[in-house]
Amino acid sequence: MRVYIHTHGCRLNAAESRFFAEALESRGHEIARAMDGAVDCAIVNSCAVTAQAESKCKQTLRQIVRAHPDVLLVVTGCLAEKNPHPLLDFHRRILVLGNAEKHRVADYLERHDMSKNSSEIVHKSIGNASFSLPCLLDRPCSGRYNLKIQEGCDFGCAYCIIPRLRGRARSRDFRNLVEDAAVHVARGVKEIILTGINVGIYRDGSKNLADVIAELGAIPGLARIRLSSIEFGTIGDEILSQMADPESKLVKYLHMPIQSGSDRILLLMGRRYGIAAVWRYLEGVAKKIPGIGLGTDLMVGFPGESERDFECSMELLEGSPLQYAHIFSYSPRDGTAARAMEAQWVDRREIGRRSEVLRAVSREKHRQFLEQQVGKCEKVLFEDPGKSGFGGFTEHYVKVLVKNSAEDLRNQIRKVRLVENCGTFLLGEL
Repeated sequence: MRVYIHTHGCRLNAAESRFFAEALESRGHEIARAMDGAVDCAIVNSCAVTAQAESKCKQTLRQIVRAHPDVLLVVTGCLAEKNPHPLLDFHRRILVLGNAEKHRVADYLERHDMSKNSSEIVHKSIGNASFSLPCLLDRPCSGRYNLKIQEGCDFGCAYCIIPRLRGRARSRDFRNLVEDAAVHVARGVKEIILTGINVGIYRDGSKNLADVIAELGAIPGLARIRLSSIEFGTIGDEILSQMADPESKLVKYLHMPIQSGSDRILLLMGRRYGIAAVWRYLEGVAKKIPGIGLGTDLMVGFPGESERDFECSMELLEGSPLQYAHIFSYSPRDGTAARAMEAQWVDRREIGRRSEVLRAVSREKHRQFLEQQVGKCEKVLFEDPGKSGFGGFTEHYVKVLVKNSAEDLRNQIRKVRLVENCGTFLLGEL
């Protein structure tokens, strides 16, 4: 069977899509790089964290069915979990897999009768026990690997639908994730990105996130370990010490979704910290780990957000050691506490204005951070070449482009002199 996989949403979805591909390849199926007339099955790994994400997923479904009316369509991920039955209207040959069963997508595909026009929904309750995933890779690979170590969340923030769609917090079996990482490193992976919904609360028996980092650091051939987005308040001193240690493979980079610079809005959101603690932490980390890459998520337009609340977020981004922010508009989601705050919703035009102001501040902070890197020599992990040359990332997650290289730099870590700031990336020379 020839299968195309289209991924929406977060890094965790990307990790799961890669697992789908490896599972299917291990059974002899072919993974298509693009959707074309020779594809038998299209898998859409969906997102429903915002209304916009949900709309984009549905647009993808329409485009696939319109161009390829005979393909078997598989929808999995958070949209399939949130509201599966309306998805049957998208196609006459469709399989809808909820999050509890998506890891068995290869099983469901192989038992599906490809000769018939049929629809099926598989929607089971999500447990809270620890989990394991098979290590199926039997081919060379390269670059960075999103290693899923955790799933679900218990924090219950007022705006967030993820606990409903992904279930309670649970962690992957420690030995199983270490085996998975070792298999991928042996096949060529240079960087492991620890991925989950709430990776900072990882725990399997007595093992915590620091233990995961230490164990993976002992894998021969692995050059880097990176934390994906991690919640403020879950990063212990042991992890910061690992990050500060020049012998550690844990890179000097943190992305923490702080969401707001206002204590009042943080309280309404159900976040578990005050903004003074955030300021102290950011300044302390920047002092303890010089040159660390620091980023965040900020939400605009949460119900009740005043102009002063918004200004607090702007002051945090402008004045703290943060180097960039991903800016999100509040999106009402049924089943969340914030959905009931309808009377306090912020005008959409005002949300747009505030968002653009914050994005401009973020662009300037990032430009300044890049300017500070010019003249330095950094190690860059290179990816596949593009039209302009070989691109890759430093350990601080700064994008670097090397033009006109006579060497094939794919999947190599090379020392690069950073010579020019291009606004969103740096030009470098080997």
